[in-house]
Amino acid sequence: MRVVAVIPARYESSRFPGKPLTDVKGKTMIRRIFEQVSACPDIDEVLVATDDVRIFEEARSFAAEVVMTSPDCRSGTDRVAQAVRGLSADAVINVQGDQVVLDTVALSEVSRELRQGLPMVTVAARAQPEEYRDPNCVKVVCDLKGYALYFSRAPIPFERPGAGFEPWKHIGIYGFGRETLQRFTSLAPTPLELAESLEQLRAMENGIPIKVIFASGEFLEINTPQDKERILRTWDSF
Repeated sequence: MRVVAVIPARYESSRFPGKPLTDVKGKTMIRRIFEQVSACPDIDEVLVATDDVRIFEEARSFAAEVVMTSPDCRSGTDRVAQAVRGLSADAVINVQGDQVVLDTVALSEVSRELRQGLPMVTVAARAQPEEYRDPNCVKVVCDLKGYALYFSRAPIPFERPGAGFEPWKHIGIYGFGRETLQRFTSLAPTPLELAESLEQLRAMENGIPIKVIFASGEFLEINTPQDKERILRTWDSF
């Protein structure tokens, strides 16, 4: 089975324009992400998918394989699906372009689960106390076999004193079997997806099971200039 990872990257971000090209300790963010994903031994090929010539040229400068996609893609997943059309891939992993530090062990686990034939796989990590009530931090709850029951921007599950439940936050890495990716991107947005602004709920509302990998390594996202400054202050500890 051939597993391909795609890093969707667009220039026009409302919170941080030009984010993929921002410098993070001497390298652009898109380069840092590409190099980490490329180091994962369970991934056969890595692509950058963009609609901007500046990102395209930067990716080519460090010898990345890069695909130009339409500026009309409504989401990163749609950009990923467009990028792999005509490509030999049995499974596809969407590694979002804000993951400046990621746990490649968890990424390998995603790949291995896809090789076992699972239709859709994602990643979660332990949520810090300050993240639990932050709507920008997406929480996930799972069944006893590790399949997602629900994703929400709300603090789930309810925090009952003494219950001993540790909340998990969702990490924006998605693995799809090829047919599942094609099906998912052909589906219309669903009510819960629109309510929460979380595209993974479209899969759940259409009966697509999502296996969750529980990561122990570090994940750091840069979504805003403030995120970048906060991460740079402690960069040497990673």
